[in-house]
Amino acid sequence: MDERVKKKWKWVVAVLLCAAVLIGSRLQDSGQIHFDVKKIVYSSEDLTFMRNFLRGVFGRDQDSTITVSTETVNNELLSFVAVKPYNNGYLLTYEEAIPIIAIENGLVVYTGHSKHTGKTVSVFYEDDTTVTYGNVDSFSLLPYTSIEKGSTLANKEVGDLYIQIEKDGNILNLEQTIEWMKEYTQS
Repeated sequence: MDERVKKKWKWVVAVLLCAAVLIGSRLQDSGQIHFDVKKIVYSSEDLTFMRNFLRGVFGRDQDSTITVSTETVNNELLSFVAVKPYNNGYLLTYEEAIPIIAIENGLVVYTGHSKHTGKTVSVFYEDDTTVTYGNVDSFSLLPYTSIEKGSTLANKEVGDLYIQIEKDGNILNLEQTIEWMKEYTQS
């Protein structure tokens, strides 16, 4: 099948699917059907099912992938030499100064001094992750400042950096914290 025809069919199916959801939503609002159509739109499980179904029907175009540079966001964060648990997070020991870089777009939700972690910065990222960096040596952001991926949040001189990662309401354990750091500092 010609690529142009294939792409047109994809758009036709996408438009029909959207139209079916909109019509179903209106029929539900008017009481003509009793199936919760809006659940399909708002449930991530259903959206994942629909996406996977459409990928199965149309397949993935092998030549439509785009090569993206694999720049590191904050590779220095992985250069710690020791780690120990501390106050629901971890102290990472560094032998060289490192910048603390935003791994995604987000919002600074706290900057200040904490009894346990000294100068502290907490950032809420768009993927529902809150990361708290403590014992930093300097920061220049105010709370409720929007940040972009790659922005410098703080600087850490030689010594211990406190880190606590909360994802989807759960504080990550040491193994999960290390995996998170690997995923976000090398992507």
